[in-house]
Amino acid sequence: MSKIISVFIGFLNRINKIIWKFIIFLSKFIKVDDVVINNKPTNERYKQFKVDESPLIEPFIKIEHKDYKKLIKENNIQPIKRRGKSKIPDNVKCPCCDAPKDYLYDNTGKQTQFECKVCRHIFSNNPHKQKDVLLKCPHCEHQLTLRKQRADYDVYVCKNNKCRYYLNNLATLTLSNKKKFEENPTLFKLHYIYRKFHISLPAITKDYRDFIKQPVDLSKIHSSDYVLGLCLTYHVNYGLSYRQTASILKDIHEVYISYKTVENYCKSVSPTIQALLEFYPYELSDTIAADETYIKILGKTAYIFFYFDAIKKIVTSYRVFDKRDSLSSIKAAYSTLSKYDKLPDSLKVISDGNPIYNVAVQYWCQNGLPFKLHQVIGLTNLDETSKEYRSQKQIIERFNRTLKYYYKPKGGFSSLDNANNYMVLFATYNNFLRPNKALNYKTPVELEKLENISNMPNKWIELIRLACKFAAPYSE
Repeated sequence: MSKIISVFIGFLNRINKIIWKFIIFLSKFIKVDDVVINNKPTNERYKQFKVDESPLIEPFIKIEHKDYKKLIKENNIQPIKRRGKSKIPDNVKCPCCDAPKDYLYDNTGKQTQFECKVCRHIFSNNPHKQKDVLLKCPHCEHQLTLRKQRADYDVYVCKNNKCRYYLNNLATLTLSNKKKFEENPTLFKLHYIYRKFHISLPAITKDYRDFIKQPVDLSKIHSSDYVLGLCLTYHVNYGLSYRQTASILKDIHEVYISYKTVENYCKSVSPTIQALLEFYPYELSDTIAADETYIKILGKTAYIFFYFDAIKKIVTSYRVFDKRDSLSSIKAAYSTLSKYDKLPDSLKVISDGNPIYNVAVQYWCQNGLPFKLHQVIGLTNLDETSKEYRSQKQIIERFNRTLKYYYKPKGGFSSLDNANNYMVLFATYNNFLRPNKALNYKTPVELEKLENISNMPNKWIELIRLACKFAAPYSE
């Protein structure tokens, strides 16, 4: 079998050489100016996501309650004779007159919308469609219609084709875009859209600091504090794997511990030192760069959402998620926003064109933590925003490459918990221990207690001791 594979690979290599010779031959007859390269880095799917202003919210005026028994007697209304297979649940009643299921029509056949035969009231049994308030378009005061239901929010849209917001957007389309709009209207956002979130705010504020676990109690380890510091130094500072760290401890320091012990030590430090990482009183600037990058967990792709102070070079969000969705973006943004005592009015976040950042902005603006988002789209400066903020976006891209340099020897992680444990250590190393060239080779956060410590293992131990003082909020 191996011989067949080797012969097949050799055959493909010969074909590849022939193709390249043919390309070189053709290039002699083609002028470079005649070659048209369609190199457009922008993605039109990104541009359709736009956060509109809040809708008009009015209380829903319910129809005056009626007595279904009286109406049945006065109008001689008979129960519905059903011929299909639709069976309405016993607990469904008309909210207007309390008529039971025998007097209710199943309008859709899917038990999503009902009509009362007694009072002719139409209602839904879906909790997302039950109306406590009316949502209206702020431009034409037309009632919004539920378009679709996502995992984290419901999308409402104004379907009024005479709405001035829709007409103004339609008038701004070029002739080519109008043709595209006629062929595929979903490529353009012209109608007013509102997203109503049903994400629990208390769950997010608690989740951001309780997503990793401590497998071993550090007070019960058999090795000395200095050995623990050596494990962290080799594994985090120099990017060595657990096996390489155990090997170098044996070969150079004559410390005989298994790679699994090294792994347990490093993973146990993460929950403790995360308190320092989250609750240290940072002096952050008003310019934050955000980006997501991927790593591998058991061969599958997972995503890290980085939020990074573009001026102070401080990592403010570092969590790994198994999905790149709106909820992950909302949680990552909160990890940064929570580090401000008071959000500056000039706070701005620079990201790429991924729409999930817009969702995070809208959610936190609705929950009292507003900030401005500037999206740098594509690889060239095609708009004013890209020209102004591309340098900040490139800073977070370089930081992603730094992570990949340290991450590459590990070849992936065995679980989401292990990945998050490592990211806590890496973010701590970046913020408190790693000199940065842009800061004249100073660390982003300079601690007085580390100035007189000459070696890195003891600096790690001092950080762990300092982190214990910041661990009080975990017990609240």
